[in-house]
Amino acid sequence: MIAEVISIGDELTSGNRLDTNSQWISRHLSDLGVVTSFHTTVGDRLADNIAVFRTAAERANIIISSGGLGPTADDLTREAVAEAFDCPLEFREEAFSHIESLFAQRQRPMPERNRVQAMLPVGARIIPNPHGTAPGIDLSLQNSRNSCRIFCLPGVPAEMKQMYEQTVAPKLIGELGVGKLRWYYRSLKLFGIGESDVERELPDLIARDRDPVVGITVSKATITLRIGALCASELEFREKISPTEKLIYDKLGELVFGVGEIELDEAVASVLERKEISLGVIEVGAGAWVAPALARHFNNGQKGGLRNAKWLPALPGTASADQQLERMAEELMNQDSTLNACLAVGVYPTLTEVATSVGLPTTHFEMVFVHGAQAPKKKSVTIGAHPDVLYPRLSKTALNFLRMELSENA
Repeated sequence: MIAEVISIGDELTSGNRLDTNSQWISRHLSDLGVVTSFHTTVGDRLADNIAVFRTAAERANIIISSGGLGPTADDLTREAVAEAFDCPLEFREEAFSHIESLFAQRQRPMPERNRVQAMLPVGARIIPNPHGTAPGIDLSLQNSRNSCRIFCLPGVPAEMKQMYEQTVAPKLIGELGVGKLRWYYRSLKLFGIGESDVERELPDLIARDRDPVVGITVSKATITLRIGALCASELEFREKISPTEKLIYDKLGELVFGVGEIELDEAVASVLERKEISLGVIEVGAGAWVAPALARHFNNGQKGGLRNAKWLPALPGTASADQQLERMAEELMNQDSTLNACLAVGVYPTLTEVATSVGLPTTHFEMVFVHGAQAPKKKSVTIGAHPDVLYPRLSKTALNFLRMELSENA
C-alpha cells in the first residue's frame, strides 16, 4: 500500500505555519505498515487542489488530506474532490444535524455559511467529527490504472487526530487489510566519517531496493544509519536486520558510538560512569567545549564523571602545544587526587590554502589524554567546515578522541 498525505492551506505554503499534520499522519501510517511515498502541500486555489487530488489518485492507494473543510470561502477541499472525480456535492441531513447540535450545545446561533459543511461528494461516506463542525470525507475511487481510498480530515490537529484514530485507522485495518505488518526501525550513530566514506566502505548498504532498507542522514557531523524493515514483530525485525548490523559493525564498528537517539556526549558520559573514571578537562582557546558538554550528565553523587574543568584563553609557555598540554594535564592529576584521567585540548584558529580557496574557517586541534600511569596519548587534527558546523564538529572530535581512548583503556 502506497500513501500520499496532502496538506492544504495558504498558511502552510507561505511558511507562516509549520505542517505537523503530515508528520503525524505518516508516522501513524507507518505503524500500520503503509509506506508514505508523497507529501504534497497546496495552497487555497481550487484549480491547484483539483490537480493535486487527481495526481494523487493516479499514484497512491491511500490518500489522507488535512485542511480545507471549514465554512469559509477559502475552504475548498469539498469542491476540489467533487470536481476532480466528477462526484457532485449533495446535502447530507445527518451531517447538518450534527453541526446544528454543536452550535446548540454551545448556545450560539449557527451562521448560514456553516451549512456548506454538510455538502459532501456523491458516494462519499461521512467521517464523524465529535468535537468540530467539519465532517470528514471518505471516498473510494477506481480508475483504469489505480484504485484508491481518499480520507479528507480537518486541519485542526486535535480534530484530525481523533477522527483518524476513531474512524480512519479502523477502516484501514478492517476494510483495506493493513496493519498485519508494520515498519520497525533501529538507528546506529557514527562519528569520524563522511557520507561518501560510508558509501565507499559499504557500496550496497543504502540501495533503495535493499531489504532491510538503510537510510543515511548527517546532522552536525554525526551520521545516523537508520535500518528499517516491514515485519510482523520486533523479534522478526531483530532477526531480519542482524546481518545488516553485523556488516556495519564489521566495517565501521569503531566509529559506532551508540544506538537510538543517543548523542556523543551521552555515550562518553556513560563510559565514564560505567568504568568509574573521574575525569579532569583542560581546554585552551575557544571551540571544543568538552567540559560543558559532559557537565550536564553528572552530579557529585556519582563515582565516575567530570570532576574538574579548567579553561585558558591561550597557552602560557613557549614549548610546543602538545608538550604544554601534557604538562598541564599531569599537573592537574597531581593536584587533584580524585582524578584518574585528564583530557587536555588546545584549539587554534589557522588559515590554510584550502580554507582560503573555499572560504571556510580552519582550526588546528591538539589533544592529549593522560590516564593513570600509562603513556599519554596525543592526536593532532586540522578541521575545516562551515561556521555552523565547525564548532559542534570540534567538540565531537575531542569527545570521540576521549571515547576511543577510554575504550582502549578498558
